[in-house]
Amino acid sequence: MKKTIIWLFIIGIIAAGIVIFYFKVIAAKHKDPADAVKISLTAPELYRMFSNFEDSANKMYTVRDMAIKVSGRVQSIEQNGSRYTIFLNSNDMMGAVACEMDSLENSSVKMLKEQDSTNIVGFCTGYLMDVQLFRCKLAK
Repeated sequence: MKKTIIWLFIIGIIAAGIVIFYFKVIAAKHKDPADAVKISLTAPELYRMFSNFEDSANKMYTVRDMAIKVSGRVQSIEQNGSRYTIFLNSNDMMGAVACEMDSLENSSVKMLKEQDSTNIVGFCTGYLMDVQLFRCKLAK
């Protein structure tokens, strides 16, 4: 009887640890970008920061649970399978701000055209010729 109580206690502690781990680590990764906006910029400002000061920009904008709201003009829209990527004009011929859209936004993205002004919220992953944002949504 005493061993059974000890085992139940140990299993309870392990289960509590798993629940805490889930909410602290896994659930935090799936934050809605609209709820995590800390900075608003234009696409040219964001691109200029990364192209001129990449190390500083990485420290400022690639923070784990911080989303960025970017405003700008649509340069192009690409479809890859069921995913869309919107490229915002950076006023620089070398690159753009690439926003990989959440698949829930597909119907809204289809309504956009080149040169439309838009606001997009997403998480920044850095700079590879273009500034990369992922899990993006159109901002209201």
